[in-house]
Amino acid sequence: MEKLSIIGKRNCMAAAVAVFLAAIILSFVIASTASSYQDIEVLGSNAVNAQQQGQQQNQPQSSGVNITDYEAAILHLINTVRADRGLAALQPHQSLIDISRTRSTDMLSRNYFSHYTPEGKTVFNIFRECGITFRAAGENLAHSRPADIGSPEAFINAWMNSPTHAANILQSKYGIVGVGMAENGERRVVTTVFRNN
Repeated sequence: MEKLSIIGKRNCMAAAVAVFLAAIILSFVIASTASSYQDIEVLGSNAVNAQQQGQQQNQPQSSGVNITDYEAAILHLINTVRADRGLAALQPHQSLIDISRTRSTDMLSRNYFSHYTPEGKTVFNIFRECGITFRAAGENLAHSRPADIGSPEAFINAWMNSPTHAANILQSKYGIVGVGMAENGERRVVTTVFRNN
């Protein structure tokens, strides 16, 4: 009788340990699946450079820019949000579009997501290297895995639900913008760069 109760206790303990381990494994699988397959992330930054206020600014290029349908959709949604708040539309600028595309392609090809390149450069450093002066500038980033969940609407919603991103979109000092998207089938990266006129 005593042997049976010891065996029964051991079996109960073994069953409890097995259930506990199964629960841990299941929660890990659910967590890793959720983060791997439905991931939209955004980052936003802005800067005001008072030292450059007196310098001549590059003129906007609103006509004849090379912009994809996807990038144009992002720009349209940004300008719709701005119009709803009584702000002027941002004009696309080819130099900023080129910088945005370069930033997105770099993040995609070198597998990072940050306002800083692996070498520590920001978009503001890149502006200066390209001879682009600014009084006010900003950058919004977004990426998605898988790529196709990163629709223009999804990224705009994510940006508008974040105070720093919304502040860039709604900044009255900005007059020109560049939007650049890069994707590889698994991941989509969008960079939006803002600057004063």
